[in-house]
Amino acid sequence: MYFIIASFLVMIACSAIMIKTLVGYSEFCLSGKLLTSFLIVIGWISPLLLGWIRKHNYIDGMLYQYIHNIGYYLFGLVFILFILLIFRDIIWFASYMVAKSFKADVPWLNPLNAAMLTRANIVTFLLSLCISFYAVYEAVRIPRVKKIEYTSSIIQNDYNIVQLSDLHINRASSKDWLKNVINTANTLNPDIIVLTGDVIDDRMKYLDEYMDILQQLKAKYGIYFSMGNHEYYNDLPSILRKLHKMPIKILLNEGINVDNSELFIAGIPDKHTAITNSYLAADFKKILKNVNKNNYRILLSHSPDMVEHVTKDAFDLVLSGHTHGGQIFPFNYLAQKANKYLAGSYKVNGVDLYVSRGTGFWGPPLRLLADSEITVITVKSQNKQEE
Repeated sequence: MYFIIASFLVMIACSAIMIKTLVGYSEFCLSGKLLTSFLIVIGWISPLLLGWIRKHNYIDGMLYQYIHNIGYYLFGLVFILFILLIFRDIIWFASYMVAKSFKADVPWLNPLNAAMLTRANIVTFLLSLCISFYAVYEAVRIPRVKKIEYTSSIIQNDYNIVQLSDLHINRASSKDWLKNVINTANTLNPDIIVLTGDVIDDRMKYLDEYMDILQQLKAKYGIYFSMGNHEYYNDLPSILRKLHKMPIKILLNEGINVDNSELFIAGIPDKHTAITNSYLAADFKKILKNVNKNNYRILLSHSPDMVEHVTKDAFDLVLSGHTHGGQIFPFNYLAQKANKYLAGSYKVNGVDLYVSRGTGFWGPPLRLLADSEITVITVKSQNKQEE
């Protein structure tokens, strides 16, 4: 409740700032000012409105999909516009102060020039539209395949691991998009596929058709799932029951030596769930109980900063997601501060860490300077390379 109240206050404050900037000193007619103000407010509060509609299931089917996507697009648009207005005004005021220091008479640089402000607002809005359209394209396209390589002296053979993370499948997701993601993953001929959390982001009763698509994933040595925070938010037991009926191995504080391979794979719960549920806390002693030390050991951890609890004697590689790479610039700065490891490859305490930017998106159907990805992680035998 406190989070909702705080979010609402922030949204109202941002709305007030934008309304004052965009229409407070403009030459728009009254109806234009009212329409602009209304769209700004709706854009900022749309996540709360959509959450309320979804919780009570007031609207479903295609109508819900349209309202969901339009509402979240507006939220993304006003956020981008808000950031551009801040950057613009900082540069504008700085330029005006520099001009004044040199006693230059440049009327068009005066931020209080109403005619100039109106033109600047129009240009800023059009730029925001262009950026948001590009961000939508980046979010809804089929993710690019990103290839990463690691070497190990432990294994004698090479292994291809396909990582899908943060799909955020919900009732407003595109089934065609999901089919294309699954088909792309399968065509990569993976030895294993790992799903590193936030795969499901809705109640299971709305997702039967999506689960039919998801279970078409195929890999030589199987598909492995570790939970994220959004599975917990959407009735984790029902999600686990559904996944248990599918050809997907659930790794919830469990580790297994993969049959007919040189791989050991383990998964831990998302760290955020342990705050309110101690039984979902990571238990490294339990997951390593039956580890074959001669196997290449992989840990699936939705939260990347859990790598700091891992030693090189326990695991060789940690695969994570959660951050989305920030998803919409400049959120990447906040995401990195919150998670420490934003995206890509890291070496932590001698352990390799790879953080996926995510395959899907959460909330606004936008990605800006944070590409989505289907990751192919090839673990190569160092012994082969030396021969």
